[in-house]
Amino acid sequence: MEVLGFMQYLCTFNTLPHISFMNYFAPKGEWTHFRRQNGEYILYYLVDGAMYLREGEKEYSLKAGDVFLLQPGLVHEGTKPAGCAYYFVHFSNICMLPFERETVPLEGGADFFQTYEEGGEGQYDMEHCVLPKLLHIRSEKARAQIAKCFDEAIERARSGAQNYRVFWACKFLEILMAISQNSADAAFEAVNSELPARTMRRMEELTAYLNEQYMEKITGKQLEDMLGMNFDYLNRTFRKLTGKTIFQYLGRVRINRAKELLVTTDMKLAEIAMETGFSDEFYLSRQFKKYTGVSPALYSKGRMKGG
Repeated sequence: MEVLGFMQYLCTFNTLPHISFMNYFAPKGEWTHFRRQNGEYILYYLVDGAMYLREGEKEYSLKAGDVFLLQPGLVHEGTKPAGCAYYFVHFSNICMLPFERETVPLEGGADFFQTYEEGGEGQYDMEHCVLPKLLHIRSEKARAQIAKCFDEAIERARSGAQNYRVFWACKFLEILMAISQNSADAAFEAVNSELPARTMRRMEELTAYLNEQYMEKITGKQLEDMLGMNFDYLNRTFRKLTGKTIFQYLGRVRINRAKELLVTTDMKLAEIAMETGFSDEFYLSRQFKKYTGVSPALYSKGRMKGG
């Protein structure tokens, strides 16, 4: 899996997307894409051949295994003929925030997301993912998974099934999550290849420990002793891999667990604080608002109303 471009989209998945059209297209012979300016996002997944496109002022050469996102409002057109076969979907009703970076970011990582979260906008962090504008998927298993989702969705519509557009929307979310995961895996592999095997093992141990022991008091000295590495080095390497410092990551794990307890139990805030590693309910409340933008009480009420 290879990230080809640095344009990314931060996507919010707290509503179903609206899919206006989804299909498979395999023109006979060589074909040049027509010129148009669309009002929706369009996703292409090329399964054979090549496609040469210009979007706005930029030109793109797509090959089999490429996933490409066309942005609404920009004119796009083919630049030369080629044989091709691809799946496509026209969609809207997803909040997609575009941004560019000088280097390939990890999913949920880097300074952009730190600023985003510190601004109190990350209240639905579990419903966010990052999508690249252009991604080449090398894994045959991943390619087959995406193609299968498209085939199932297209067949549902062709069979005349009721509510097929809802099925389209659900399958499309599955496709987007697969693409996002592949993008994150590619970035992780790129960093992984630069690190010694011993360091990677320690990062895996550290991540597992934070996810399993988040309710305990965890200090930098404790992690140094446990992993046999300098904490500053651990912290720098962990951030390089995840986009977050160790304690930012730990805070997110604890807040996500607190969210679950708020909406699935009748535990008091003091009990939730004890269960999730916070010193008391007041500190939990301050951190919860910092991470989500709302108080625990408001979050719980909002989620209960939403079912």
